[in-house]
Amino acid sequence: MSDRYLPHQPSRFQKPLLAIGFIALTLVTAFGAYWFANPPIRAALIAFSITSDKEVSIKYSIDRRDPKQNLICTLVAKDIEKTIVGQIEIQIPPTTAKSIEMVSTVPTRVRAVTAGVVRCIS
Repeated sequence: MSDRYLPHQPSRFQKPLLAIGFIALTLVTAFGAYWFANPPIRAALIAFSITSDKEVSIKYSIDRRDPKQNLICTLVAKDIEKTIVGQIEIQIPPTTAKSIEMVSTVPTRVRAVTAGVVRCIS
């Protein structure tokens, strides 16, 4: 039977090509993981408080690689049905620190039960 089916002989280029492909895939995966784990701008909600039926106070942090860039952050307040009842855009000027904490007030049309930072863009 072995006369009929000869053992597979890999070409001399097969092993080096597999090694190069594996290294390339590893580098692309590592770069992608680093990029998505460390975005250029990161905003996080620290706390919020419902100050009245028409207002919510939001405390949030912003981390950015380049503190010299202007940012526009969108903040929202939502009611019990998750409907947006208040939204503002805050302009963040350049700073010397890469990480800052901000407190902003979002006016609402009805009483909100939650609030958050939607995004920050440059």
